[in-house]
Amino acid sequence: MGLLSRRESEEIYRLNEPVGEGIMKHLHIARGIELVYSELESYNPSYQDERKDVDALEIMYIVDGHGEFELHNRQVVSGEKGDVMIFNSKSAVKKALLGKSGMNCISIILFTDDTISYLNTFLESSDFCSSNFFYDIRKNDSVPVFSCSPLLEKLFLETIRLPQAYSRHTVKLSVIHILILLIQKFKEKDSGEFRPGKGNSGKGRYEREDSYFSGSSGRKVQNARRIINANLDKEISIEELADKVNLNRTSLQKVFKEMYGLTVNEYRTKARLQLAKNLLVSTDLSITEIAGRSGYANSSKFSQVFKKNEGMLPKDWRK
Repeated sequence: MGLLSRRESEEIYRLNEPVGEGIMKHLHIARGIELVYSELESYNPSYQDERKDVDALEIMYIVDGHGEFELHNRQVVSGEKGDVMIFNSKSAVKKALLGKSGMNCISIILFTDDTISYLNTFLESSDFCSSNFFYDIRKNDSVPVFSCSPLLEKLFLETIRLPQAYSRHTVKLSVIHILILLIQKFKEKDSGEFRPGKGNSGKGRYEREDSYFSGSSGRKVQNARRIINANLDKEISIEELADKVNLNRTSLQKVFKEMYGLTVNEYRTKARLQLAKNLLVSTDLSITEIAGRSGYANSSKFSQVFKKNEGMLPKDWRK
């Protein structure tokens, strides 16, 4: 993965083959708890030869799109917009097939022992232990999937709200609230609410119980990023980009910077250089050809930008 930006405990990566295509925003919440927001166009989990034998969970909320996952035990599990899926180390994903428009999701990554310790310390309690912390899910090789309740949906979306004063604290509290609600939900497993999947499907269903990225502007900015990535060899002005996604220039620039930590032009430069580095490593194309594919009119300008950002010329980086 290529690092696009880093600030405080937040990092933004661009995914490249063999991992997949898309962008991933990582935020450290606390010891044992990580938050990842992903906009995936494709994802290939099999690039990892083995999954480490750790006691961990991934709680995934699908913000938009659809995903179908084949597990190592040959079970198949799928989720769509509004669903929550919980993966553990045993239910390692072998293949992932995303919908035509990809998939946007929020994942809370939990390392069991550290998370339990943190919750007890943070909440000044001794209520949390291994036996009541998603115990059945951690020991099972299936993946529960359920429709998100309105409250859970609101809390998940709180974690990707545009930054404001004290937003890091708000995000942390939202994540902890999500965990407590889900722990409570699965502690009541004897209520008969959970219906495990049968046959070759690892999907167990739970029935539904009883501003964010500026709403539509956030989706328009996500679309702008996709347009940039699909046209790295072209010079699309910010005005043209704003027009394509039906957003005014000022809003596009402001929301883009808030969402990705980079200006539109900074992001495009980073993405172009990442493409160039991939081509330098994996092809025998000349520097001039790579410059063209990366959106630079000539190799001189390309080399100048590359050296400014990477500290050396493209030919030296290739060596």
